[in-house]
This record gives sequence, structure tokens and C-alpha cells, in this order.
Amino acid sequence: MSALTTALAHSDFLAVMISKQGPPARLTAGYNRPPGFAASGDTIPFSVDGTYHLFGLASPANTTHHPPRVRCNWVRQTSTSLVSWKRDAAPVIVPGTSEDAFDRDGSWTGSAVIGPDGNMHIFYTGYNLHNGGAQVILHARSSDRQGTKFEKPQSPITIDASSSLSRFEVTDFRDPYVFWNNAEGTFWMVVATRLSSGPYWTRGCLALLTSVDLESWTVEPEPLYAPNNIFCPECPELWTLGNGKWYLVYSRFSAPAAGTLYLVGESPRGPFRSPRDASGGRFDGRRWYAAKSCPRAGDPTRRVSFAWVHDRNEADGKWLWGGTLVQPREITAAPDGSLVMSPCPEILDMMTFPDIASLEAEEHLGLPGVTEVKSLPLPRPRPGALHCLSFSVSKPDAKSFGVFLEFDDDMRGYRLAFEPVAGDVYSVALLTDLPPLDDFWEDLTGHSIDKLVDGAELVRHGAIKLDGSVSVMLSEDIVEAFVGGKVLTYRLPPRGKNPVRDDHIGVIDSSSKKIHHVGLFVEDGDVLFESLSFTSVDSQA
Repeated sequence: MSALTTALAHSDFLAVMISKQGPPARLTAGYNRPPGFAASGDTIPFSVDGTYHLFGLASPANTTHHPPRVRCNWVRQTSTSLVSWKRDAAPVIVPGTSEDAFDRDGSWTGSAVIGPDGNMHIFYTGYNLHNGGAQVILHARSSDRQGTKFEKPQSPITIDASSSLSRFEVTDFRDPYVFWNNAEGTFWMVVATRLSSGPYWTRGCLALLTSVDLESWTVEPEPLYAPNNIFCPECPELWTLGNGKWYLVYSRFSAPAAGTLYLVGESPRGPFRSPRDASGGRFDGRRWYAAKSCPRAGDPTRRVSFAWVHDRNEADGKWLWGGTLVQPREITAAPDGSLVMSPCPEILDMMTFPDIASLEAEEHLGLPGVTEVKSLPLPRPRPGALHCLSFSVSKPDAKSFGVFLEFDDDMRGYRLAFEPVAGDVYSVALLTDLPPLDDFWEDLTGHSIDKLVDGAELVRHGAIKLDGSVSVMLSEDIVEAFVGGKVLTYRLPPRGKNPVRDDHIGVIDSSSKKIHHVGLFVEDGDVLFESLSFTSVDSQA
């Protein structure tokens, strides 16, 4: 028998059914996608007087590709707990309807700020294809601090004609991040844009605009950040955690290092440098995208970050703009100034009161020179439910080890794989179930495997210390693995949608094989998985 078959036949997973009593903590149904819209997009979180305002872009119903997919509305939900959310009955901002409306083809990303009048203001991007695709910055005003209702602008913001706007492209001038810079006594606006000249593929930069009243803006002569290595940095934000460091965060949609990442500076003007951490400042992979954050209520040394995971259109195999909003995450600073991302304590607290009995055990796997796999008797994620598998490891001695997800009896599945680098430092990667072959081997074997945009390594972090527990969050088809201050997120394709194509005997359909939801594996070694637990909570209507 194969190692997998043997492990399944002799499974000694000792599960203790734990009945826990406590408050009925629940996720809010509809948090992930606004009802009546196709998908959630970029988030704009803002905290005011203990209340989190989570603004977000929403794609119109029944849309998939550009341009209708990005004709976004701004929607909002609020919370004081980060678990239970209340959604506004109507969108906050709706695109214009006239042909010359500045946001006719989309009300895009921006930010919220409290103005000199004590009221909430929104700055956002207007997109109009009839104007050559030009992007402009628009300013919506509210008459109160909580932003009960916003008045849309009739024209873009006023920019001093003598300032340096001509240095930047007009077709990429978006995602304004506005905040009060107390040290300089002025409002700052960081804008995602491109230099108007220079190497075409790498002239992406961040412009800096300043204002004393939010009404008239001046473009600084030099960009705040121009690294000469990106097409356009999206969804920027700039903040400090009170530790003497300033963090410049943005998202990049092109490789290398696609995803949301951060840079570190000694002042808000930089210079900003990549941290020397496991992934050059990347929090996650390319499928957890356009992350934005706000200060944790009552604690400016921490921030809460939100982002979405791309939808995938199975009809044409393309990844889409927008998708599913995943649970908030907490950002803190390590003593060396690097940033750490972890599940919000409120989410972990909620998981201690599961809707179903939890499983707790330990597993010892290991055969010299052999890959051993064991399936765990865990249910698949139910619609509207959040599952959490957590464990720690003690002095592992193996070539690699980790978690199998959605795998079959042929050991085809997704792996969260840990490989030793040095001492207690590990490389951790989320690997696809079917790495593609070179063309020669496909010709020789007759097997053809899709060459996906993400490649065989969906997400990788290069140097992680396993000095704490690993938490794997599962929500329907989305996996989020929290490991050593980094996260690995991906949307797994439906079962049977990623078969091996065989030119001689047809399609080898993996959907006909028995699928195991979660398992453990150890390659050539010995690993003790300690404090192995599983909990699940459902959302409330």
C-alpha cells in the first residue's frame, strides 16, 4: 500500500470532543460581499470615536471584466467589535450618470479624514473612459463627524497651477490617502501615479500633495517615493505606530513581489527602504490585495488591516478584479521595527466558542526517507462558516512538513509546506497541487497541465521563525495561513476544475477520486504536531 493509504487505514487520530460554553459570538452574514453587488473591492477603513467605518468598493451585479466590473459604488459597514457589522442601506457614493461626469465609469479608491470643520470628508478617484481614461481626485463632504451623508463634488480638487502636476501621468493618478501631518501642521495627500517620462514599465511612483484646509492643494516638486521598479503602486497609505518609524504601505499587481507590502522610514518624508525580513516587506501573496488599514480603536500602537481575495472566472480561467473580503488582521511592530501581521484577537476569541464541538489532539508523523500523509477527520467549510486549524511543532527533524488541503488518494492537493533554512528558521510556501511540466515532458508523457499566472508556488515567505502556533483559517474555498507574522492566502479552485489533460487517453479527472479536506504530511523525517485543534463558527443572519 502507498504511504497515504497506509496512513488512512491505520489512522490513530485521537479526537477529544470539547463542549465549550460561552457567549454566542458570530460573524455577520454579508460581511464578505455587499448584497446586490457582484464583488467586494478595495477597502477604506476609518476609525472614529471607537467605531470602525469600513468603506469599500463594490462591483455592479452580473459583471466580470473591465470596464463594467470596475464601475464601482462606495458602500459602508460599521462595527465596534470587528466581528459584528452593520451595513448601510444604500451606497455612500454612486458613479455619475452623465457622459461628462468625472466618475461616470467608477468611483474608485480613496480615504476618509476628519477636516478642520470637525466633519468627515472623503477623497476618492473618479474614472471616465470618455475622457481618455483620465483619473481625477474628487472630494465628498459630510455635515457631521460620523459621515451620516455625503455631498458629491461637482468638480475635481483644486490644484495649484504653478505646482509640479506635469511631472505625472493623468491616466494613472488615483487612490488618494489623506491624513493630518501634525509635525508639519498640514494635510498630506499621497497619490498613486506614474512619472510622465522615464522607463515605461518602471516609472510608477507616489506623489505628495499638501493643503492647510483640504480645499486647495499643492503638488510637491519631487515624488515622495519613486523606486524605478514598478508600473504603478496602488492603494498607498502612510502612518506611524509611535515607535519612531514611518511605514509606507502600497500594493503592486505585477511580479516580482506582487501583493501588499510595506517600507520603513525614519520620517514621513523618508527615505523609505524595504525591511530585511522574510519577504522584503510583503505581508502576504498577490491574491490578498489592496490592503488598507486604520488605527485600532483606543490603541494607536496597533492597526487593523482589511483586504479582498480575487474571484476567478471558471468560464475563461481568468482572475478578476474584486472578490471576497476576508476577516480583518492586526498589524503590530516588532522591537526591530519590522511589522507583524496576525489574526485579530476578536476573531480568535470568537473561535473559542465554536458552533460545533472542537477537536483537540496531537499527531506524531515520521518515516525515514518516506513521505507520510495522514488525513484528519474534519468537515469541509460550510457556506458562511469560518474554520480554524491550529498547531505548533516541537523540534521538527524533516526535509519538509506541513498541511495538505483538498488532496486525493494520489497525493494531489495543495500543500502548506515548511522547509528548514537554518536553526529554527523555515521557508514556508503554499504550493499548487499540479506543478506544470516543461513542454518536452508534456510531449513525452502526453500530460498537459495548465500553466497558471501564479505558478507552482502560490505564496512563499523565505525565513520564518516557528516560535508560536500556526493558524490556518478556512472559509469555503479561501485559505489564510498565519505563520510567524506573515500570511499565505489563496482561493482554491473548485474540486475537479484543475485536472491533468492527457492527449492520449483523455482527461484524468481528479473529481472522481476521494477528496480529503485536511491532512498532515512529513517528508523524510520526524515531526510532532502539538496542540492540534480545530474549531468552527457560523455567521448570523
